Amino acid sequence: MRTQCFVLILSVGACTPSKPTASENSATKAGSPPAAASRPAASAAASQPGAASQPAASGAASQPGAASQPAVPGGAGPIPADWVEERVAASRARIKSPGALIVAKSIQAHGGLKTWLSKGTIAFTFDYRPLNNPARRMFTRSMVDLWRSRAVQKELGEGADAHFAFDGQQAWITPNAEAFPTPARFWATTPYYFVGMPFVLADPGVNLEKLEDRTLDGKRYHLVKATYAPGTGDSPDDYYIVYIDPKTFELAALRYIVAYPGFFKDGGHSAEKIMRYTEPVTVDGLRFAGRLDTYKWSDAQGDKVTEINVTDIKLGETIPGSAFVPPKGAVVTTEL
Repeated sequence: MRTQCFVLILSVGACTPSKPTASENSATKAGSPPAAASRPAASAAASQPGAASQPAASGAASQPGAASQPAVPGGAGPIPADWVEERVAASRARIKSPGALIVAKSIQAHGGLKTWLSKGTIAFTFDYRPLNNPARRMFTRSMVDLWRSRAVQKELGEGADAHFAFDGQQAWITPNAEAFPTPARFWATTPYYFVGMPFVLADPGVNLEKLEDRTLDGKRYHLVKATYAPGTGDSPDDYYIVYIDPKTFELAALRYIVAYPGFFKDGGHSAEKIMRYTEPVTVDGLRFAGRLDTYKWSDAQGDKVTEINVTDIKLGETIPGSAFVPPKGAVVTTEL
């Protein structure tokens, strides 16, 4: 998870941002999704998806302006074309290594960074089911502001009553802090980081290193390791290793650890796991995985630990600013 004025990164709620510039600090801008706070989680104990350290998205100075946010001030929606072009150009300028080039090709194979950024928002249903503890199922509907690292989730299913969000600076949850199995700040943007692969790897603050190719299920893949610059989000010590098809450049899997300080207060991280990206779906020209099952990993794939379904993906829908505001009685926190 990462946190900054815009992506985990502390950004605002109701800040009125100005247009991003190419000279912005790379740790506070974003070529795509939310930063820190929106990273996937994975407390080993809870078998949750690894806390993906999200690259920082854009800082307050790089958030979309009021004109592009219809309905309620501070809302989110489709982004003006010139803003998108500027962000895409900045991302291209960072392609300076073999690993970055492979990831850029993968992003293009999944529909392209320009299309992704132009949508401004993503909404989806995320059904996370740990096999060793069915009671810890996390079944929610997420709405995410791609340019400000803000996200809100509503729990689904029988007896569900949790409603929580991260607004770039603070997290809140109703009806109480124990209403959901994992902390609101951690989970609010966690599903989004996994769903948003490989687009999120275009964010500033992400270091991409090509590793030796490796086989998985008898097929060879390009491997690229993503690490994060110091201060990038809440958990800069996380890493991801993506498996990319050398012919189609589609994402097939990723290995990851979680080093989120909220779970590992004295340092350290979770055991490495591997997530398989299967059952592809195309929405508005962008390719996503409909299935994200996770397995143990120790130099080879082990037992399955989690089954995840991603459904009903919507892009470019307007999210009113009021959606990110804590309702009366919500438990609010700025702690990890």
